[in-house]
Amino acid sequence: MNIIATWSRQPWNKGKLVGQKIPLRLRDIWAIRVRGHAEI
Repeated sequence: MNIIATWSRQPWNKGKLVGQKIPLRLRDIWAIRVRGHAEI
């Protein structure tokens, strides 16, 4: 029994912006700093 499954998978990045990410905003930087110091 030779059954060939052929369905087209959409690429994971279809419709998404690919390339450089936007730089972090000041608020994001502070959130990372606060979260990092809270663990210590």
